[in-house]
Formats: sequence, structure tokens, C-alpha cells
Amino acid sequence: MSPSPGTPAGEVVWAEDDAGPLLRLTGSIDREAVRRFRLLVPPASWPSRADLAGVTALDPAGIELLLHLVRKQRRHGADLELVALPETLRPVLARAGLSRLLPRTDGTTTSA
Repeated sequence: MSPSPGTPAGEVVWAEDDAGPLLRLTGSIDREAVRRFRLLVPPASWPSRADLAGVTALDPAGIELLLHLVRKQRRHGADLELVALPETLRPVLARAGLSRLLPRTDGTTTSA
């Protein structure tokens, strides 16, 4: 599924901030964005944090990627931490059963 006109193409990249490594997701996270990410970043290097601040849309492939990230962290005794999430994605994640990933409304992070 390609993004609708005016919707930025999605991207998932390995990045780093002051707290360490994280995945930075931007634009429309669809099957193509997830495919590109999986080709470039091997699962062994997937960090335990994800920044979704720049995400404009999340289709089923994007939700599945988040589930894979959660499962990978759990297999290693850790949790996936979302460091930022647009308000528009809260209902999407809640409907997908990922409510535990939702950052608290007071701005603190959560993990699942």
C-alpha cells in the first residue's frame, strides 16, 4: 500500500539520542517502510526504545513491527519503551491491543 498523496513516505531507522540507541519511525509506516527497515537493520541490533513522534500513519504492517519489537525485547528479559507518540496513534495502538505501550499523558514513558 503506498502512501496517499501528501503523506510522507515512511522510514524506520536505527538512531541514537542522549539516552542511547533507539528506532526512529517517521512518516507513514506501511509494508514498504517495514520491508526496507528489515533489510537494513538485523533483528539482533533492534534497540529496546522506539520514537514514534514523527509517525503520520501506522498500517497493519507497522503494528506488526511493533509487536515484533515487543516480543524481541521480552525474549531478552526487557521491555520495549516508546519515548514519544503522536496523540493520533493512541487509538490505533489501543485497538491493536497495545495499550501498555502508550506513554502516560503526563509525558512519562511506558514499556511493554
